[in-house]
Amino acid sequence: MDINKIHYFFRAAEQQNFTRAAELCHIAQTTMSKYISVLEAELGCELFVRAGRTARLTPEGQRFYDGMKGIMRQYKDLCREVGRENAHELHIGMITTDYEDFPTLRTFELANPGISAYFSFGDESRLLADLRHHRIDGVICPNILTFKENRVEDMTRLDLLRIEESLVCSRELLDRCGSVARVVAEQPLITKTAESEYREFCRANLRRLYGVEFPDVLVVTSYAQQLLMLNLSRGFAIIPAKAKNEYENLCFIKTDDSLSETVQLLYHPSFVTPELQALLDHIHENKC
Repeated sequence: MDINKIHYFFRAAEQQNFTRAAELCHIAQTTMSKYISVLEAELGCELFVRAGRTARLTPEGQRFYDGMKGIMRQYKDLCREVGRENAHELHIGMITTDYEDFPTLRTFELANPGISAYFSFGDESRLLADLRHHRIDGVICPNILTFKENRVEDMTRLDLLRIEESLVCSRELLDRCGSVARVVAEQPLITKTAESEYREFCRANLRRLYGVEFPDVLVVTSYAQQLLMLNLSRGFAIIPAKAKNEYENLCFIKTDDSLSETVQLLYHPSFVTPELQALLDHIHENKC
């Protein structure tokens, strides 16, 4: 079995048609058919039920497909890890908001020109999976991730920076309601986070600060949408205080530290590459 050609089998299984699969693999249809026949002979079973132009997986074929998909993922991960042993690379996943800045990363790259740093952006679940499978060295994330203790309890967190947050609404909305407490009591919280843990976190802290609870939540997908809804007086939000000089139509109401956000580096203590250790040392040195 040639592992570099196993994608021929994957394409045939997914397309259920040898001709279309051959076109996608840029080979002749006869080459595709011959490859499948040789593979079946090697395994000693039929992988496909052929009916006219259709070729569907047999039960044995489905089992082989599922198993080989897993094996290929492990093979690619192993190649990636072995290849990285000879390269000075740092791979960091980023679960961030649109307004964060990381001076520590800039100074690290300047201080370590021999290390190539790569950053990938994605959703929380995918990046955590990449971290657990050692495809990346660490994840930079807001501390909201700490609300899901069961998902990261085996990880180590290192604080990078603290972002002061403000309660924000339009001047028009504040004038209409007459007080911040009434804004909170009558308007929805506009947030990019759909997690119920974060809603309860905000609810508890705002109840402590103003003695009231917000009635609803408006979930948006980006910081830009959040600002648009704020300017349209559709509710209030908790966003960084440093943005207050950029938006004349918005009121930034200072709160206490309970609503502030901490940006953290999340990593697995059992998988610390020399490059990650260099970053950890740099962070500690710059905190002293």
